[in-house]
Amino acid sequence: MLTVLRSLNTVIVKELDITEFRGIRKLVKPLELGGFNVLIGRNNVGKTAILEALYMLAMPYATTIPPYGKEVREFIATSHGGPSSLIYGYAGNAVLKYGLKEATRIGFTEVPTSPAKEIFVKKVEVKIARHSIVKVLFNSREANYNDYLEFLKSLNASLERDIIALYIPNNSEAYAKLHSYVMRDEVLSWIEKEGLHRRVVRAIIAPTVYDKFTEVTLKKNRLCVRKEVSEDIGPLYVDIDSLGEGVKRILLTYLAVEYFRPKILLWDDLEVAAHPSLLESTLKWLASSGRQVIISTHSLDVLHSLTLVKPKDCKIIVLKKSSEDIVDYHILTLDEVEELLGSGIDVRKIVEELKL
Repeated sequence: MLTVLRSLNTVIVKELDITEFRGIRKLVKPLELGGFNVLIGRNNVGKTAILEALYMLAMPYATTIPPYGKEVREFIATSHGGPSSLIYGYAGNAVLKYGLKEATRIGFTEVPTSPAKEIFVKKVEVKIARHSIVKVLFNSREANYNDYLEFLKSLNASLERDIIALYIPNNSEAYAKLHSYVMRDEVLSWIEKEGLHRRVVRAIIAPTVYDKFTEVTLKKNRLCVRKEVSEDIGPLYVDIDSLGEGVKRILLTYLAVEYFRPKILLWDDLEVAAHPSLLESTLKWLASSGRQVIISTHSLDVLHSLTLVKPKDCKIIVLKKSSEDIVDYHILTLDEVEELLGSGIDVRKIVEELKL
């Protein structure tokens, strides 16, 4: 019996298949996803491409969405040299297939002039041509832009808030966009109204630094953290750019995620410039966020912190790519990762220890 997806479910996408997208010619088998997923593997194995493929689900059609102010496909293509970079070998078509954990009911206009019919969407397919022409299929039926809006609505998602997916790339320009976005008056006002300007400090910053910070605020048109010193000196306001790249990136991501409330969070190389204690507090936040999380990492510290935090439904997905650019994977449990780390095996060698 088909069921309708409920907003409390953590897993949205249960399965992802990729054909000729970016540097991935194909997957040996569809990627199985859980509630909390960590992609590991050598450079250029396809970790970023997988995150980008999942981000296409946010809105494959030519529509500008926040926070980056670009279409999703344009945002991805711009990072890699243009629209043709989305297609493996720069010719043909890329195909992305998403298997939802549970079917979701929508009104579907198979013929534009006919009344909408009710269907239960279980599979979504996105086809991308060399010039970024997109075709979307629901259960093998071609869907239009309005159908896709209905699909998002059925997941309690939209294009502005409660978005289906938010992608955080390892890209300084993207973080600059996040910085500008959270400084918008209406966004910062909402953040303050909800108490997030204090919560982010308590949850992320306070456990990882010696200074006593209390809140994030705007001071002289700069995003700052309030530092309590003494009654004689009074509070100081430290620009977030002075906190260090790791703290700044994670602080901005926290505020953006809590503002947009994505159903799926995609985060590439979250460990960049972050101290192990900061990683642990970040992973605790992600594990308790109630959303589907897919992150990539090269860091042994991230894997070690995961064995301490122990997120529910956690999959460590070890990726390996052949000389023909065909990607295979093996899923490790946290217990298996803990055993490997206890044996002194470096993260860069884990893939070598596994027979895929």
